[in-house]
Amino acid sequence: MSTSRQSVEARKHAPPEELAAASPGSAPDQISARNVYDARILKLRLPEQDKIKNASERCSADLTTLKTIGRKRGEQIRIKRKDDARFVALYTVKQANPDTRLASADVVRAGQTARARLGTTATLKATVQGRVIDVAPQPDDPEDVRFFELARNCAEQTYFIAIAPHGGQIEQHTDEQAVEAAEQLIAADFPASWWLCKGFGDANKGAHDRWHITSTDLQPACFPLLREISSRRFCYGVAFHGFQQKKDEADLYIGGAAPRPLKRAIKRLLKDLALPIEVRISTNDDSPKFQGFSPENLINRLARRGIHLEQSAQARKYYLEIARAVAQVFVSRLRFLVCILIQDLETQRIKRETEFFQALNKDLACAPPNVGKAIEDYTAWKAIDHVLAARVKTAEELESFGESQKHGRGEVVE
Repeated sequence: MSTSRQSVEARKHAPPEELAAASPGSAPDQISARNVYDARILKLRLPEQDKIKNASERCSADLTTLKTIGRKRGEQIRIKRKDDARFVALYTVKQANPDTRLASADVVRAGQTARARLGTTATLKATVQGRVIDVAPQPDDPEDVRFFELARNCAEQTYFIAIAPHGGQIEQHTDEQAVEAAEQLIAADFPASWWLCKGFGDANKGAHDRWHITSTDLQPACFPLLREISSRRFCYGVAFHGFQQKKDEADLYIGGAAPRPLKRAIKRLLKDLALPIEVRISTNDDSPKFQGFSPENLINRLARRGIHLEQSAQARKYYLEIARAVAQVFVSRLRFLVCILIQDLETQRIKRETEFFQALNKDLACAPPNVGKAIEDYTAWKAIDHVLAARVKTAEELESFGESQKHGRGEVVE
């Protein structure tokens, strides 16, 4: 994070890094020279594994074997059938195998819908790979089954990040939206970065069935370019997603962990477009897929105020208009200055906390321990932290107040 107004201003005007595409040698820590093992894909052991029974993207594996390819529980792996190489798909290792015998070290367990991701519901033999992404294609390369990531990581800026983890044919046009939104900010002289994945399928299996991983499961450790970006936290972030619309569902849902005034600002600009779509701000009454409230949601891990946009196919007909409208919410001097202020305050809080614990360890290491001094230090630290936290809250309220003044006090868009 930025530690001063000057450093943030300097980063704002720093030239962006070149467009980056992950390649086999791009990860700073090569996960394994071999990076693959032969496996048997078996049925789940029920009822022990009921939690992933209907999870098409999740499986279990032997954690010791998984470690040999540089992966661990909670991370993504790629599985390819040995008898038919046309079928390959991405999975999250959500559980450890219930059977830990040596003879079961090569077993990966998956439910029926998860095995169907590989073109069969039968048990089968496969290879498990730790590297989940492909090399990004060149412009003249043929379009084939592929999954890769791209990013524009602008210096060390921490103002804005746009992402699309399900681009390409997985959730069409979302990758173009992430790029467009960030580039709109950059063109307006505001700092921004973007990251996306693109997935493509074929007649045997579509891109969504092969490559979709839910946002709460995505792990930066498996994506070299995402790992670089996730080394810092942004003030604002927008994740572009798509969904298959059902009856009575809106066309666009504005979710995420960001405060409601920010969501209202986005909805206001989307309504100003007068598009033939219904826009809603997500609530707890909506399906969880529209909410994006979880702190484990990728955009909420990347940004302090994360926006999770879910869009129907109808909404994505206007993908550029939507991306540009969303971007305009963040082309705001007030938001940028509030971002600087909050970052500085949070840096002070972290510094004070570190200083307190250093002093505490010193006081308690004395013989006898200086408990009285430790209590005094704790009281002083808590008082200062309370003041700094109150200033953060005031800064956030200032942002909301500025937004309401800009659009008129009486206008509330829900």
